[in-house]
Amino acid sequence: MKNLLYKEFKLASHPTTWIFLLLSAMMLIPNYPYLVTFFYTGLGVFFVCLTGRENHDIDYSVSLPVRKKDIVTARFTFIIIIELLQAVVAIPFAVLRSNYPAEIIVNQAGSAASYALFGFAFIALGVFNVIFLSLYYKNPDKVGKSFVVASVVMFIFVILDVVISHIPPLMPVFTTYGAGYIGAKLGILFAGMAVYAVLTAVAYINATKSFDGLDL
Repeated sequence: MKNLLYKEFKLASHPTTWIFLLLSAMMLIPNYPYLVTFFYTGLGVFFVCLTGRENHDIDYSVSLPVRKKDIVTARFTFIIIIELLQAVVAIPFAVLRSNYPAEIIVNQAGSAASYALFGFAFIALGVFNVIFLSLYYKNPDKVGKSFVVASVVMFIFVILDVVISHIPPLMPVFTTYGAGYIGAKLGILFAGMAVYAVLTAVAYINATKSFDGLDL
């Protein structure tokens, strides 16, 4: 498994995967839907799978003396690391955004860069994983189709984030910084992390079952 994960980082990784991590800086843009930052994380995953198809990564991997399940496990581990890295890299930018002057600190285009946003982002990434990776491992050659379906759902989440931030009862939770409504914000964060873990686990189960049944 260690060698397969090493292969993911050295051979399967696409340059945009690391470049997109820096797009967390978009959280510094006033009046911007910050959930879009995490869409680029999914786009990076897509480029990894697309490049793998063009370079016959799966053909190479199944020729190795490893189980097909291990191939899926290595790819999932790599993806989870990238997604968690995106969240970590976004934290300092979210902190900087929270210190903007009072006249521009409010985000008119979605959630503030707070705990609630990160919770919502984890849910969106979990949904992306369960849709994209479940479909991808059914037919790795149709990676574009899998991504289109998953990205449409991701942008629905972006729209939901914007809508929720304008609903009066929810607005203070999603648009404020600091200690205000901290219980609700942390609740959304931890709930989002739990949903992410469950959906990603479901995606892994679906993927291993589909990939094991593929005639390669």
